[in-house]
Amino acid sequence: MKPQRVLITGTTAGIGRGLLERYVKLGAKVTAVSRRRLPELEAEYPGVRFECVDVRSRAEVAELLTDLARSGDLPNVLILNAGINRVDNDDVFQLDAYKDVIDTNLFGALNFIEPLTRLAPGPAELHVIAVSSMASYVGNPYALGYFTSKRALTACFDVWSRMYSDTDLIFQQVMLGPVRTAMYTMGERFPAWMVWLRDAFSASLDGATAAICQLATNRRPKLFYPRRVILLYFGMWVCRSLLPGFFRGRRTLSGSVRRGR
Repeated sequence: MKPQRVLITGTTAGIGRGLLERYVKLGAKVTAVSRRRLPELEAEYPGVRFECVDVRSRAEVAELLTDLARSGDLPNVLILNAGINRVDNDDVFQLDAYKDVIDTNLFGALNFIEPLTRLAPGPAELHVIAVSSMASYVGNPYALGYFTSKRALTACFDVWSRMYSDTDLIFQQVMLGPVRTAMYTMGERFPAWMVWLRDAFSASLDGATAAICQLATNRRPKLFYPRRVILLYFGMWVCRSLLPGFFRGRRTLSGSVRRGR
C-alpha cells in the first residue's frame, strides 16, 4: 500500500523528524503534529501541513481530526510517535514529572483512537502505528514514567491488534531499542555497564525510520528493531527474574524507604 496520507506526531526532532523527511521523499501527503512550531522546519518543507497541537489535550486532538476529515486529509497511516522521557537524577519519586510523561506518551497516543474509529473512512485501510520501546518489557528505575507509559501502550495495542484483525483498522507497534537521537543520551545516574550496552546495541535513525515506514506497508502487528537488541532485553529480563539480588538496592525511592525496610 502506498502511504498517500500520513500523520506523524512529535515531528520537531528525532524519530518524528526523520519520519517526516522520509515520507516527503516518498511523495506522501504529510501532516506533521507537534507541540511547538519550528519556522525553519516549515520553511524547509512547504508542502507539509504543520499543526501545532498538544497531544495531551483530548479536545485539541479531536478538533484536528475533525478538520482533517472536513478537508479530506484524514490519514491512512497514523504514526503515534510523540513522547518524552524524564530521567530521575535524585532518589525521590516526583509525581508531577511522572504524570507529565504518562500524559504525553500514553494519553497523547490514546487521544487519537476514539475519534479516528468514528471518522475513518469505510473501505480504506488505516494503519495506526505506535512507536513504542523494548523498555516496556524491562522496568527501568531511572525512568519509571517512560517504562510505565510504554508498557501500558503496548498492552492496549496488543489487544486492539487482535480485536480489529479482520477489519481495515490495523493496529501496529514498533518496539525500538536504543536509537541514536537526542533522547539517546542517558542521565548521569546510569552505571557505566548500561551505557556500554546501549552503545553496543544501538540503531541508526535512518534504519529506525526505514523500519517504521516498511511496517506501514503490511499488516504485521509488531516489529522489533533492531533485532539483535531482543537478546539484550531478554537477558535483562532473565537477570531480573532469576537474580533479583542483582538489581536490589541499586535504586531506592528515598532514605526513609531504605530505613523502613
